[in-house]
Amino acid sequence: MSKAKPTIPDHWLNLAAQIPYELPLPHDANGRLETRESLARVYSEECARIELLEGSYRSDPFIPIPGAVLDEYRKYRPTPFCRAYGLERRLNYAGQIYFKREDTNPTGSHKPNTAIPQAYYAQCQGLRELVTDTGAGQWGAALAWACHTQGLACTVFMTRNSFLTKPYRRYLMEMSGARVIASPSDSTAHGRALLENDAAHRGSLGIGMGEAMEYACARPDARLALGCMSYYAALHQTVIGQELMQQLEQESVEPDILIGCVGGGTNFVGFVALFVPQTLNGSVEHRRPRLIAVESANVPVLTQGEYEYEHADAFALTPQVKMYTLGRDFVPPEIHAGGLRYHGKTPILSLLVHHGVIEAVAVSEKEAFHAGRMFLECEGILPAPESSHAIAQVITQVETEKQNGTTSTIVFCLSGTGYLDLEGYARFLRFGH
Repeated sequence: MSKAKPTIPDHWLNLAAQIPYELPLPHDANGRLETRESLARVYSEECARIELLEGSYRSDPFIPIPGAVLDEYRKYRPTPFCRAYGLERRLNYAGQIYFKREDTNPTGSHKPNTAIPQAYYAQCQGLRELVTDTGAGQWGAALAWACHTQGLACTVFMTRNSFLTKPYRRYLMEMSGARVIASPSDSTAHGRALLENDAAHRGSLGIGMGEAMEYACARPDARLALGCMSYYAALHQTVIGQELMQQLEQESVEPDILIGCVGGGTNFVGFVALFVPQTLNGSVEHRRPRLIAVESANVPVLTQGEYEYEHADAFALTPQVKMYTLGRDFVPPEIHAGGLRYHGKTPILSLLVHHGVIEAVAVSEKEAFHAGRMFLECEGILPAPESSHAIAQVITQVETEKQNGTTSTIVFCLSGTGYLDLEGYARFLRFGH
């Protein structure tokens, strides 16, 4: 591969201003459009402006990245673009497989791309604390680190099952100064009510988000921060796709297929961002690749959910957003260990799937963990269980093409490392599920 590096983008790509579809805006519990005043009590003022597409967020195709945010991005961006020679050989594939690495930063995933600006906005506003939920811990670790860089307190409600079985990211959050609480917890009224009925409740992301919302709203100098389920998080992740496009051009690579995993879906949106307007505008300058979003078969939101307005949390405290959803009461199966466990998908991704711009497929945990282990053997990188779902789809695509006698250039997003999240792999090795 060439040694040339792409430049770090100095703007975010504003897809809402570049697509022909109206991005549905958040509603309150009564189905009315949220106001700036009400939404700014949930999120920071700037994040509220983004969610409501106010001012430049409605019309400008590019949003400048603040200099202080760029300074933090420079600690780990640009991220590598690699060819998977080992995987190609293992699969005996005549085509080409590439991957964009978002695991090479201090917290091991794509999440700092939005955690950093969210912490920056909060600090500029004079807030003192950000509160959030996390599942396997990637988002919590990213927000904890970002808050530390901005001198903010950070409180994380971590899904109880992950709190107990995935301790290393919890330790990483605590090393950055965060307070990490197993959810459901006795720190909120909603958490206490759940624990009264089931003292061993394993929790869910919807429950954690609801607790974070209750906790933040009780504190005037605290706000909720979201790693997904928001337009602002998807907007910030477009640094991935902009770097990717530079790297593709540097290497004279034109992808036929782009693949990424989706929990909430912001890493995938950021990864494919520059290809969405190109596809919709019918550009002939480049190939128009297939865009494939890969979810867990245990949490089949895009492939089996409904496209409707729904709360992002289990207690109907957060604003309603229009998305594909399995319902806010959804709790993943007890055996589920592979991440991608949220009951909904971020609105911009849901909109693009609804209009057929993005394809959605579901992959089983068994397929994902087999793929992750194969990638470790072939490339020397242990992917996060979430990213392993994308790799599993790459393998399926290759096997299908081999049967059909065709080849492609495939690019996937390696959105996180699995080194701090070994519980799922350990379970797979012990029990094979």
